[in-house]
Amino acid sequence: MSSTTAARTEPRSVARAALWLRAAFVLAVLVLWEVLAEVGVVDEEFASRPSAVFQALGHLAVDSQALGAAGETMAAFLTAFAIGTGAGIVTGVVFGLNRLLRDAYFPIVMVLMVVPKSVFLPLLVLFFGLGATAGIAFGVLLAFVHVTVNVVAGLDLVEQKFYDVGRAYGARPTRLFLDVILPGAAPGIFAGIWHGIRNGFVGVVIAQLFVSTNGIGYLVRLYSNNFQIDNAMALTLAMAALVILTGSLWSRLESHLTRWRD
Repeated sequence: MSSTTAARTEPRSVARAALWLRAAFVLAVLVLWEVLAEVGVVDEEFASRPSAVFQALGHLAVDSQALGAAGETMAAFLTAFAIGTGAGIVTGVVFGLNRLLRDAYFPIVMVLMVVPKSVFLPLLVLFFGLGATAGIAFGVLLAFVHVTVNVVAGLDLVEQKFYDVGRAYGARPTRLFLDVILPGAAPGIFAGIWHGIRNGFVGVVIAQLFVSTNGIGYLVRLYSNNFQIDNAMALTLAMAALVILTGSLWSRLESHLTRWRD
Protein backbone atom coordinates (compact mmCIF):
# COMPACT_ATOMS: atom_id res chain seq x y z
CA MET A 1 0.00 0.00 0.00
CA SER A 2 1.40 3.39 -0.97
CA SER A 3 1.94 6.15 1.57
CA THR A 4 -0.80 8.25 -0.06
CA THR A 5 -3.35 5.45 0.17
CA ALA A 6 -2.36 4.77 3.77
CA ALA A 7 -2.73 8.46 4.61
CA ARG A 8 -6.24 8.48 3.20
CA THR A 9 -7.23 5.19 4.85
CA GLU A 10 -6.11 6.18 8.34
CA PRO A 11 -8.48 9.18 8.76
CA ARG A 12 -11.36 7.04 7.48
CA SER A 13 -10.58 4.34 10.05
CA VAL A 14 -10.43 6.92 12.82
CA ALA A 15 -13.72 8.47 11.67
CA ARG A 16 -15.38 5.05 11.57
CA ALA A 17 -14.11 4.19 15.06
CA ALA A 18 -15.30 7.57 16.36
CA LEU A 19 -18.74 6.92 14.87
CA TRP A 20 -19.01 3.57 16.65
CA LEU A 21 -17.88 5.10 19.95
CA ARG A 22 -20.45 7.89 19.57
CA ALA A 23 -23.20 5.39 18.82
CA ALA A 24 -22.20 3.26 21.81
CA PHE A 25 -22.30 6.31 24.09
CA VAL A 26 -25.78 7.33 22.88
CA LEU A 27 -27.03 3.76 23.31
CA ALA A 28 -25.60 3.60 26.84
CA VAL A 29 -27.32 6.88 27.77
CA LEU A 30 -30.66 5.62 26.42
CA VAL A 31 -30.35 2.33 28.30
CA LEU A 32 -29.42 4.12 31.53
CA TRP A 33 -32.32 6.54 31.09
CA GLU A 34 -34.75 3.64 30.55
CA VAL A 35 -33.45 1.78 33.61
CA LEU A 36 -33.63 4.85 35.85
CA ALA A 37 -37.20 5.48 34.71
CA GLU A 38 -38.10 1.84 35.33
CA VAL A 39 -36.81 1.86 38.93
CA GLY A 40 -38.35 5.25 39.67
CA VAL A 41 -35.22 7.35 39.97
CA VAL A 42 -36.36 9.43 36.98
CA ASP A 43 -39.91 10.77 37.17
CA GLU A 44 -41.63 9.78 33.93
CA GLU A 45 -44.14 12.59 34.31
CA PHE A 46 -41.36 15.13 33.78
CA ALA A 47 -38.65 13.23 31.92
CA SER A 48 -40.47 10.34 30.21
CA ARG A 49 -38.45 7.30 29.06
CA PRO A 50 -36.82 6.35 25.72
CA SER A 51 -39.34 3.63 24.87
CA ALA A 52 -42.24 6.07 25.30
CA VAL A 53 -40.43 8.79 23.37
CA PHE A 54 -39.79 6.52 20.38
CA GLN A 55 -43.40 5.37 20.47
CA ALA A 56 -44.54 9.01 20.45
CA LEU A 57 -42.16 9.68 17.57
CA GLY A 58 -43.94 7.04 15.52
CA HIS A 59 -47.32 8.60 16.23
CA LEU A 60 -46.09 12.11 15.38
CA ALA A 61 -44.70 10.88 12.07
CA VAL A 62 -48.26 10.44 10.81
CA ASP A 63 -49.89 13.25 12.79
CA SER A 64 -51.24 16.02 10.55
CA GLN A 65 -50.62 18.74 13.12
CA ALA A 66 -46.99 17.72 13.61
CA LEU A 67 -46.38 17.39 9.88
CA GLY A 68 -47.94 20.80 9.28
CA ALA A 69 -45.76 22.31 12.00
CA ALA A 70 -42.67 20.71 10.46
CA GLY A 71 -43.55 22.23 7.09
CA GLU A 72 -44.02 25.67 8.66
CA THR A 73 -40.67 25.42 10.45
CA MET A 74 -38.90 24.25 7.31
CA ALA A 75 -40.36 27.09 5.24
CA ALA A 76 -39.34 29.66 7.87
CA PHE A 77 -35.86 28.14 8.14
CA LEU A 78 -35.24 28.11 4.39
CA THR A 79 -36.28 31.77 4.19
CA ALA A 80 -34.08 32.75 7.14
CA PHE A 81 -31.14 30.73 5.79
CA ALA A 82 -31.36 32.19 2.29
CA ILE A 83 -31.56 35.79 3.50
CA GLY A 84 -29.12 35.54 6.40
CA THR A 85 -26.50 33.43 4.62
CA GLY A 86 -26.70 35.38 1.36
CA ALA A 87 -26.36 38.72 3.15
CA GLY A 88 -23.60 37.32 5.36
CA ILE A 89 -21.51 36.05 2.44
CA VAL A 90 -21.80 39.34 0.56
CA THR A 91 -21.03 41.39 3.67
CA GLY A 92 -18.13 39.14 4.63
CA VAL A 93 -16.58 39.41 1.16
CA VAL A 94 -16.96 43.20 1.19
CA PHE A 95 -15.38 43.46 4.63
CA GLY A 96 -12.61 41.06 3.66
CA LEU A 97 -11.66 43.03 0.54
CA ASN A 98 -12.25 46.60 1.73
CA ARG A 99 -10.17 47.65 4.70
CA LEU A 100 -12.03 50.91 5.29
CA LEU A 101 -15.46 49.29 5.46
CA ARG A 102 -14.09 46.49 7.61
CA ASP A 103 -12.59 48.89 10.16
CA ALA A 104 -15.79 50.95 10.17
CA TYR A 105 -18.48 48.27 10.44
CA PHE A 106 -16.96 44.89 11.34
CA PRO A 107 -16.69 45.81 15.07
CA ILE A 108 -20.48 46.19 15.08
CA VAL A 109 -20.84 42.65 13.75
CA MET A 110 -18.43 41.40 16.42
CA VAL A 111 -20.53 43.09 19.11
CA LEU A 112 -23.58 41.26 17.76
CA MET A 113 -21.50 38.07 17.80
CA VAL A 114 -20.65 38.23 21.51
CA VAL A 115 -23.94 39.64 22.82
CA PRO A 116 -26.51 36.95 23.74
CA LYS A 117 -28.82 36.93 20.74
CA SER A 118 -31.89 36.25 22.85
CA VAL A 119 -31.92 39.90 23.96
CA PHE A 120 -32.92 40.88 20.43
CA LEU A 121 -35.95 38.59 20.33
CA PRO A 122 -38.30 40.95 22.24
CA LEU A 123 -37.23 43.81 19.96
CA LEU A 124 -38.00 41.76 16.87
CA VAL A 125 -41.40 40.90 18.31
CA LEU A 126 -42.07 44.63 18.75
CA PHE A 127 -41.11 45.24 15.12
CA PHE A 128 -42.77 42.22 13.50
CA GLY A 129 -45.35 41.10 16.04
CA LEU A 130 -46.10 37.55 17.17
CA GLY A 131 -45.90 35.04 14.37
CA ALA A 132 -43.66 33.53 11.76
CA THR A 133 -42.03 36.81 10.65
CA ALA A 134 -40.37 37.42 14.02
CA GLY A 135 -38.96 33.89 13.94
CA ILE A 136 -37.62 34.37 10.43
CA ALA A 137 -36.03 37.68 11.42
CA PHE A 138 -34.36 36.07 14.45
CA GLY A 139 -33.03 33.25 12.26
CA VAL A 140 -31.74 35.81 9.75
CA LEU A 141 -29.92 37.68 12.51
CA LEU A 142 -28.20 34.59 13.88
CA ALA A 143 -27.24 33.30 10.45
CA PHE A 144 -26.01 36.68 9.20
CA VAL A 145 -23.69 37.33 12.12
CA HIS A 146 -22.02 33.91 12.12
CA VAL A 147 -21.71 33.72 8.34
CA THR A 148 -20.16 37.18 8.11
CA VAL A 149 -17.54 36.45 10.77
CA ASN A 150 -16.56 33.12 9.19
CA VAL A 151 -16.33 34.52 5.66
CA VAL A 152 -14.09 37.36 6.84
CA ALA A 153 -11.91 34.81 8.63
CA GLY A 154 -11.76 32.75 5.44
CA LEU A 155 -10.61 35.72 3.38
CA ASP A 156 -7.92 36.39 5.97
CA LEU A 157 -6.49 32.96 5.13
CA VAL A 158 -5.47 34.21 1.67
CA GLU A 159 -1.90 35.48 2.04
CA GLN A 160 -0.77 38.69 0.37
CA LYS A 161 1.78 36.82 -1.75
CA PHE A 162 -1.04 35.11 -3.64
CA TYR A 163 -2.56 38.48 -4.50
CA ASP A 164 0.85 39.66 -5.68
CA VAL A 165 1.41 36.61 -7.88
CA GLY A 166 -2.03 36.95 -9.43
CA ARG A 167 -1.49 40.61 -10.22
CA ALA A 168 2.00 39.87 -11.56
CA TYR A 169 0.42 37.53 -14.12
CA GLY A 170 -2.00 40.25 -15.13
CA ALA A 171 -5.11 38.81 -13.51
CA ARG A 172 -8.01 41.19 -13.59
CA PRO A 173 -10.07 41.72 -10.39
CA THR A 174 -12.73 39.24 -11.48
CA ARG A 175 -10.20 36.49 -12.29
CA LEU A 176 -8.25 37.30 -9.16
CA PHE A 177 -11.37 36.82 -7.07
CA LEU A 178 -12.50 33.61 -8.80
CA ASP A 179 -9.10 31.93 -9.19
CA VAL A 180 -7.20 33.14 -6.12
CA ILE A 181 -9.39 34.63 -3.42
CA LEU A 182 -12.40 32.31 -3.61
CA PRO A 183 -10.44 29.03 -3.53
CA GLY A 184 -8.20 30.30 -0.74
CA ALA A 185 -11.16 31.43 1.35
CA ALA A 186 -13.17 28.24 0.71
CA PRO A 187 -12.74 26.78 4.24
CA GLY A 188 -14.12 29.94 5.85
CA ILE A 189 -16.96 30.21 3.34
CA PHE A 190 -17.99 26.57 3.83
CA ALA A 191 -17.80 27.01 7.60
CA GLY A 192 -19.90 30.14 7.27
CA ILE A 193 -22.59 28.35 5.26
CA TRP A 194 -22.75 25.57 7.84
CA HIS A 195 -23.12 28.15 10.61
CA GLY A 196 -25.85 29.75 8.52
CA ILE A 197 -27.69 26.42 8.37
CA ARG A 198 -27.28 25.67 12.07
CA ASN A 199 -27.94 29.12 13.48
CA GLY A 200 -30.76 29.87 11.05
CA PHE A 201 -32.55 26.72 12.19
CA VAL A 202 -31.85 27.36 15.87
CA GLY A 203 -33.05 30.95 15.60
CA VAL A 204 -36.32 29.98 13.95
CA VAL A 205 -37.07 27.18 16.44
CA ILE A 206 -36.18 29.31 19.50
CA ALA A 207 -38.45 32.11 18.27
CA GLN A 208 -41.25 29.63 17.66
CA LEU A 209 -40.70 28.21 21.13
CA PHE A 210 -41.32 31.54 22.84
CA VAL A 211 -43.18 33.99 20.61
CA SER A 212 -44.90 32.06 17.83
CA THR A 213 -48.18 30.21 17.42
CA ASN A 214 -46.98 27.79 14.75
CA GLY A 215 -44.10 25.52 13.91
CA ILE A 216 -42.19 22.80 15.75
CA GLY A 217 -41.05 25.15 18.52
CA TYR A 218 -44.64 26.08 19.30
CA LEU A 219 -45.66 22.42 19.43
CA VAL A 220 -42.82 21.64 21.86
CA ARG A 221 -44.05 24.45 24.11
CA LEU A 222 -47.65 23.29 23.79
CA TYR A 223 -46.82 19.68 24.60
CA SER A 224 -44.63 20.71 27.55
CA ASN A 225 -47.33 22.95 29.01
CA ASN A 226 -49.83 20.08 28.71
CA PHE A 227 -47.36 17.61 30.30
CA GLN A 228 -47.22 15.58 27.08
CA ILE A 229 -43.53 15.06 27.70
CA ASP A 230 -43.32 12.07 25.36
CA ASN A 231 -44.33 14.20 22.39
CA ALA A 232 -42.14 17.13 23.44
CA MET A 233 -39.10 14.89 23.83
CA ALA A 234 -39.87 13.14 20.53
CA LEU A 235 -39.90 16.44 18.63
CA THR A 236 -36.70 17.53 20.35
CA LEU A 237 -35.05 14.23 19.44
CA ALA A 238 -36.19 14.56 15.84
CA MET A 239 -34.76 18.08 15.56
CA ALA A 240 -31.45 16.99 17.10
CA ALA A 241 -31.20 14.06 14.70
CA LEU A 242 -31.98 16.34 11.75
CA VAL A 243 -29.23 18.78 12.72
CA ILE A 244 -26.70 15.97 13.23
CA LEU A 245 -27.59 14.37 9.89
CA THR A 246 -27.38 17.70 8.09
CA GLY A 247 -23.99 18.41 9.64
CA SER A 248 -22.68 15.01 8.58
CA LEU A 249 -23.92 15.45 5.00
CA TRP A 250 -22.52 18.97 4.82
CA SER A 251 -19.14 17.76 6.07
CA ARG A 252 -19.04 15.11 3.35
CA LEU A 253 -20.04 17.64 0.69
CA GLU A 254 -17.38 20.07 1.86
CA SER A 255 -14.71 17.35 1.79
CA HIS A 256 -15.78 16.38 -1.73
CA LEU A 257 -15.78 19.95 -3.08
CA THR A 258 -12.45 20.88 -1.46
CA ARG A 259 -10.54 17.64 -2.04
CA TRP A 260 -8.26 19.55 -4.41
CA ARG A 261 -6.68 21.17 -1.34
CA ASP A 262 -5.22 17.82 -0.15
